Amino acid sequence: MTSLSGREGAADVMTPPHGDAGEFEAELGPLLAEAVRLATGMLLNAVEAEDAVQDACVRAWRSRANRRPGTPLRPWFLGIVGNQCREARRGRWWQVLRVAEPSVSSPAKRDDLSAQSDLRDALSRLPYRRRLAIVLRYYLDLSFADVAATAGCSVDAAKALVRRGIADLERALATPRADA
Repeated sequence: MTSLSGREGAADVMTPPHGDAGEFEAELGPLLAEAVRLATGMLLNAVEAEDAVQDACVRAWRSRANRRPGTPLRPWFLGIVGNQCREARRGRWWQVLRVAEPSVSSPAKRDDLSAQSDLRDALSRLPYRRRLAIVLRYYLDLSFADVAATAGCSVDAAKALVRRGIADLERALATPRADA
């Protein structure tokens, strides 16, 4: 392979080793909107979510040969997106580069934004696997079987993760915030 613009590693992303770029792109394309929704739910920021999905696409492309034959692409790819989101949150600059909340113009919107902010805050404090299970189940509306396949656990474990995540959210939302 040849390198693009002298950048190492760029060629293996842009030039397919076996000529199957069109097939992979066609298979992955319909999952991108769902992947962005998952990343947005995990990172709570649309711009960072799009970056995470782009990075996940590169990872999926590079590791496409590692996918077992007959394995559905959807849970495999969404698992990569979830892992990419976890790594993004672990990043050193995560807390520094947060985008400010939008300004509020009316009291009705302020209440909605306050509730959304409370939910985002509660979601951000959940452990990674519980947050992943909640977002997959309720934000992406996946079945427990799909949640389990994406999270890499059994269906019973996925149900337990969702149940515990909901309980954590209920406790967090029931407690009044200190800044309210």
